[in-house]
Amino acid sequence: MKKGLQKKRRVTITAILAIAIIAIIIYLIVIVQLQNIKRQSFVESFEGLVSKAHMLTQSYQKEVGKWQAKQYDNKTMISITNEYLPKYKGLLDESKSLNPPPATKLYQNAVKLYTKSIELELESNIDFRNYLSTGNLAENETSSRLLSDALRYETDSFAAFKSAR
Repeated sequence: MKKGLQKKRRVTITAILAIAIIAIIIYLIVIVQLQNIKRQSFVESFEGLVSKAHMLTQSYQKEVGKWQAKQYDNKTMISITNEYLPKYKGLLDESKSLNPPPATKLYQNAVKLYTKSIELELESNIDFRNYLSTGNLAENETSSRLLSDALRYETDSFAAFKSAR
């Protein structure tokens, strides 16, 4: 009878171990799936932000083009710029609130670079507005430099984002 009990105990222990191993495997699969869902959610959020920022920049640059074509005077362009600044601030806040997956340094870097890009574009627009109101060419030069820097940061951000995918 002892031998039968030992065999039964071994079978029970083996069954418990098998169930535990299966439970661990299922747990790991669930963890991986959750990470994939978080990653995909972040990717969609980042791409949505980029799309909004692109549309905002296009819209603003269209207004600048009208100013350059003398369809707007400086006072009108200052007013238009003042309307756009809170929109850029909103994008900046949205970018700062993005939550890239912690295990992906490249995504974190992409967000950091993109946030800097939006920040510089906002500063560029402020300097452009200052140029319009004062006529100070140094403000216009600073605005152009900041806009160029913003584009560089944006390009670097896209490269980091692409590398992470």
